[in-house]
Amino acid sequence: MTESVSRLSLRISRRLSQHAFKQNLRLQGSNGVVCFTFDDAPASACQTGARILEQAGARGTFYIAGGLTGHSEQGKPCHTEADLRRLLTAGHELGCHSFSHVRCDTLTAKALQDELDKNAAFLAQLGVDTRRLNFAYPFGAYAYQAKRIGRARFRSSRVTGGGLESGQVDLNALKTHRLYNVPVDTDSVETLISRAAQEQGWLIINTHDVEDTPSRYGISPARLEQVVAAALAAGCKLMTMNAAIDYWQQQEDAGTD
Repeated sequence: MTESVSRLSLRISRRLSQHAFKQNLRLQGSNGVVCFTFDDAPASACQTGARILEQAGARGTFYIAGGLTGHSEQGKPCHTEADLRRLLTAGHELGCHSFSHVRCDTLTAKALQDELDKNAAFLAQLGVDTRRLNFAYPFGAYAYQAKRIGRARFRSSRVTGGGLESGQVDLNALKTHRLYNVPVDTDSVETLISRAAQEQGWLIINTHDVEDTPSRYGISPARLEQVVAAALAAGCKLMTMNAAIDYWQQQEDAGTD
């Protein structure tokens, strides 16, 4: 298969996946919701990022690739098992990010299942309830087969980018705002927070390291503090992914009584 045909096949697969294996949820509630999520869980996110959220009375979701534990990513130290255990003790959530942090859109079904099985076993030995796992596609790379497999395994699967969710969402392809040192999304995070509050929407924020000199995919502590403060000032609920899904499902159930 030539490179151009392979790229075309991936584009078709991603387009098909937008209409397949959906799990729709209506967003109806009295408040907007903001989730702070950290991909790869660099050490600085587990320590500085977690501390900033805790000081605001909030908790975050950290998407873990077990193969990165004790190593580095993008030149930054990754989490240790001790970091992950402390996060759990403090009430944060650990999600799945595959084991080897590989793209899911090009793997065979067996290879992807093996990746996810290995990561589930890693998280389970830390005490994570793998029946309530949320997933983030590494590099935001998803396709038809990956979404099919993820639908059967996870409460939600999250892509990268796309902005605010409102009205109705597909839990198997949740969008995010990328809170990066080098901005890549058109709307500012403050604009989206304001809209989340006004529309009772769901804003999932994703970033990586939290340092004074962050990578292009990370953010400084001062900036993270500003965004957390903005979400609270707007009246949004700050929740982990599991808590947010519980909230929206309870609101939907109450609305249909």
